[in-house]
Order: sequence, then structure tokens, then C-alpha cells
Amino acid sequence: MQVKSGFKLNTVCGQTFLVPMGEKNIDFSKLIVLNESSLLLWNKMQQGEFTADDLVTTLLDEYDVDEATARRDVEALIAQFQKEGIV
Repeated sequence: MQVKSGFKLNTVCGQTFLVPMGEKNIDFSKLIVLNESSLLLWNKMQQGEFTADDLVTTLLDEYDVDEATARRDVEALIAQFQKEGIV
């Protein structure tokens, strides 16, 4: 998978948002708030092609979490990003 272009991180009052950029992405109701772990995954995704397994490994390396939980969280994030047209 790969992240589509046209998205930018923006931080306001300590909250990090994923903001669609460009005229066709001007719908501000689609701002996505990223928590600490989703921001970590976003940064990994920005490095180029990635798989769900790559993201699971990223979570396992950073947090004290079991693989099943990490995989469930990664799959949920990917599903949300696919729904919003981000990946």
C-alpha cells in the first residue's frame, strides 16, 4: 500500500490533524485526528510502500502490546484510511 498525495499534518492546541489539501479536498469535515500511535503509523506510512505487517511491527517495536491487538488496531486504521481515500 501507499499513502496518496494531498494530505498534510497540522497541529493545533496539542492535537495532530491529518488535513486534505487542494481544491478537491477542501471538505474540512473530513479532518482526522491522530493520536500518538496513529501518528507513529502515519510517519511509517510516509516512508513509502508499506504492508499491514510493517505497521504491526512498528507498533510492537514501540509499545508493550500483543500482536493480536496491534493487528486489530492496524487493520482498523487502514480501513478508515481506505474509506477516506488516504491509502
